[in-house]
Amino acid sequence: MQRFDAEIVAITPATPTIHTLRLSISDPAFRFLPGQWVDFSVEIDGTSCTAGYSITNSPLDRGGIELAIRTSARHPVARWIHGAACVGDRVQVSQGQGPFVYLPEMSENVVLIGGGVGVTPLISIFRHVRDAGLPTRARLLYSVSTPEEILFRDELRAAADTHANLSVDFTVSQPAAGWTGLAGRIDASKLGRIDAPPDTLYYLCGPKGMVEDMSGLLHEEMGVPMSRIIFEKWW
Repeated sequence: MQRFDAEIVAITPATPTIHTLRLSISDPAFRFLPGQWVDFSVEIDGTSCTAGYSITNSPLDRGGIELAIRTSARHPVARWIHGAACVGDRVQVSQGQGPFVYLPEMSENVVLIGGGVGVTPLISIFRHVRDAGLPTRARLLYSVSTPEEILFRDELRAAADTHANLSVDFTVSQPAAGWTGLAGRIDASKLGRIDAPPDTLYYLCGPKGMVEDMSGLLHEEMGVPMSRIIFEKWW
């Protein structure tokens, strides 16, 4: 598989547990589709280490990619990113990979259901609909443990406020005092609020249990055909 040289041009703490990385990729042959992921490779203490991370920006945001990476004591690449990575460091990435993608000809209605850091490929799709000016109705339902862990909260709300075809709902399983949004995990009542038409595509990404619960709920209880439920088993 072809590898592309990349340079870290920005590292930003986005939530208490997630850093975003902006990578500059000068090779014009690099390509990705909304929702895809890359292999991210870096040499750590003389050993080449690789991890897969979903891209969070739109392909229209040219010249590089953005990744959102949660801290982990077990994974050396995540540990390096949160503890040792610096602007100017050189890494390598693969071409965009995976079938978890959205293209406008697939449907004019999409519901994006994400849990925790699993929301990252859904943000790429959401941003692409916004940045490309697509007429697609994109609805993001995003579950996190605490309000502080909502990734790109202000940006997502602003997009929904300024684009009639975009909407976003955050739901928090451990709401703090003052939280006025949805509370609890995603369930049938929260999905029912969306009132999606029959041609809707449902994209699911998050922990294994959540994806399995959501696909079962959509298919078995709400009658959504499995052909309209898209998810990627990365666990």
